[in-house]
Amino acid sequence: MSALAQILERRARLIAEAQAQRLALDQGIAVCRSVLVVVDRGMVWAAWLRARPYVVVAAAAAIAVLRPKLALEWSARLLTLWRVGRLLVEAVKPAPGERAGPPGPQG
Repeated sequence: MSALAQILERRARLIAEAQAQRLALDQGIAVCRSVLVVVDRGMVWAAWLRARPYVVVAAAAAIAVLRPKLALEWSARLLTLWRVGRLLVEAVKPAPGERAGPPGPQG
């Protein structure tokens, strides 16, 4: 077998492997797609609410006036969620003095 025939055969095999990998990756991503859509929408809503804090305050005040017992129950849950979130953020945040990127050459 000539060198050109070997190269062409190897190329065909690599193309087939790449296609199989693309299909497997596409199937793996399809499983996560619906979850990612929900997360994306949640992030858009969170950004919208963050830009308009008066909406959150008005909604919380309305719930507190109309359903005080419900507001008290949910305020305890939200406080716990806030504390856990802050704890996680502090755990993930790099320590002062640490670099975010990979170490580069010294010089």
